Amino acid sequence: MSLSVRVSAGFGVALALVAVLALVGLGWFGAVSRDIGAFSGRADLSQAAADADVSLRDLEVAVRDHLTYGDDQSLLDASWRHDTLTERLDTLSKGVVETADRQAVDKARSSLGDYWAAVQKVVTLRGERIARQTTVLEPLVGRIREALDHLKSAGGVDSAALAGDAAIAVLLMQDHLTRFIDRRDPQDAEAMRTRLADAGGKLAEMNRYLWVPGTRQAIDEVTALLSRAGDVLSAIEAAVAEEDTLRAEAMAANAAGIAANLGEIRRHAEARTQSLRGTLADGLSGYTRVALWIGGLVLMAGLVALWLVQRSVARPVRGMAAAVSALAAGRTDVALPALSGTDEIAAMARAVEALRSSTEASERQRREAEVEQSRLIREKALAEAASRTKSDFLVNMGQDLHGPLTEIVNASQSLMTELHRLGVDELATDVEHIQWTGEQLTTLVDAILDYAKVEAGAMDVCLQDFDVNRLLTEARERSMPAADLYGDSLELAAPAGLGQMHSDFTKVRQILLNLLDNACKFTQDGEITLSAETMERDGARWVRFTVTDTGRGFPTALTGRLFQPFVQGGANGAIAGRGQGKPRGAGLGLTLVGHYTAMLGGDIEVASEPSKGTRIAVALPAVYEPPAADRPLQLEPVGDAKPLLRVASLTPGGHLATRSAITQIAP
Repeated sequence: MSLSVRVSAGFGVALALVAVLALVGLGWFGAVSRDIGAFSGRADLSQAAADADVSLRDLEVAVRDHLTYGDDQSLLDASWRHDTLTERLDTLSKGVVETADRQAVDKARSSLGDYWAAVQKVVTLRGERIARQTTVLEPLVGRIREALDHLKSAGGVDSAALAGDAAIAVLLMQDHLTRFIDRRDPQDAEAMRTRLADAGGKLAEMNRYLWVPGTRQAIDEVTALLSRAGDVLSAIEAAVAEEDTLRAEAMAANAAGIAANLGEIRRHAEARTQSLRGTLADGLSGYTRVALWIGGLVLMAGLVALWLVQRSVARPVRGMAAAVSALAAGRTDVALPALSGTDEIAAMARAVEALRSSTEASERQRREAEVEQSRLIREKALAEAASRTKSDFLVNMGQDLHGPLTEIVNASQSLMTELHRLGVDELATDVEHIQWTGEQLTTLVDAILDYAKVEAGAMDVCLQDFDVNRLLTEARERSMPAADLYGDSLELAAPAGLGQMHSDFTKVRQILLNLLDNACKFTQDGEITLSAETMERDGARWVRFTVTDTGRGFPTALTGRLFQPFVQGGANGAIAGRGQGKPRGAGLGLTLVGHYTAMLGGDIEVASEPSKGTRIAVALPAVYEPPAADRPLQLEPVGDAKPLLRVASLTPGGHLATRSAITQIAP
């Protein structure tokens, strides 16, 4: 029998045993679930009845609160409690099985309808009573008091006293009415009637003291008002009595009926739950005993099958595993199982033998790879040393050239001044060209030195406060000679009051000068615009500098390449003297712009099209913050860092809002 057949037989026996155990477990689970379901249903029915009873108590409390305080919130709460109780009665109706319980639910639902109808009737009566009290009785009392105040001045001292007593009696009548409504005390109702009668008596007695014409008519009017007030009091008393009748006979009785029906359902459910508890306990004990016997027999059969599989399969496999482990550790003198045979173990032994024969070749290749790796490490060290040597050469060469060039510029400036004084203007123009060329060479040397510092990681950020508008003016003035050389117009368009920046002034100025110099070189007889604006980004103030030209432009695909060191825009650019040929410079201007922008935590947006011009925008934070991560000069993002360069379409950018806020300087 082959190894696979033996393993398959073992797994088949295990699967059969598992199936038997699963069938036993399912049978036990089904029987238990049936009994538990019956028990749980009765328990849920009892809990539903208890929840409905709690909802009834909450409804009564909410209704009582509304009848006590009369606010809209308590009425809304009572309505919500009524809906909750209705939903729980519906749930209870779905769960009951016996006819008696179903009848009890129907009676509870009917009683709830009568109870809620009585509540709505009481609320309506209460609203009408309050409206009658506030809109009818209180205006009547106000008119009575006004008339009594008028009567006080219509007679003598006695009539004034009687009018005052009548007014006090009316006020006391109102006070007793309020107490009667709050306490439902018949003595308050009697006192309310007595005070109203006292006021009428005072008016009747006032007839003996009044002699001013027209006062008797006023007394008759007040008497009529008192009679109307008595009618209103009678209506209020009747409304209060009807409210109390509804609350005592309809609301209380129906609430008691609902509670009695719910209690009956709950008692029935608890009795049935108690009877099912014993049945469930006996059933669980029997089911568990049978399952344990069957499970024990299955376990014994499984142990026997496991021993057979271990004897015929596990031992040969352990021997093969030991041989493979020794071979993996580099030992080739390992004892392999028998190579003869037709089962899988023999096939594995033959394969391990072939593996052992190829181990020596693999070891030989590994040693050769180690030798090659050592060679590559040496070459990498030599390349790094050459790079350091190149940087040292650039620094030394720049420092050696910077001094003589500075002396040439200073000497040519002094000579040009002296020639102008002597009137030799033609020679002065040639000397001026020598001075300008020397300044360009000095700038080129400075760029090479700065690039060497950047490459060596020795460039520092020197922070200071400076005015943005003054920086823009200085950058334009320093770039005007280059613009004049190529016949370009250089304009400054920026709103006044851009404020200050706290950053590296030298690097920000060099960014603008490099961008303007680049625009001048690749634009002939065109227009160059330097603009700036402030903006908000992530809750901080930023300044965006934009240099736009109408020069030759370049394809979008060259954007990333142009920011690499020693790369220039093309072979047909303008040079000094407005001729055709290779552009002047070392191809480091945009490279330094990118490095400075990254050091200051900003980003660059480039938009250009061939023959349509170029727009380069540099956005910098107004207050310098150290960048969180290095950002290489490439378009694609690296890791979580945002890309330093972005490509945009060359469309007119409306960065400045109005012409009135823009300062424009033209040559």
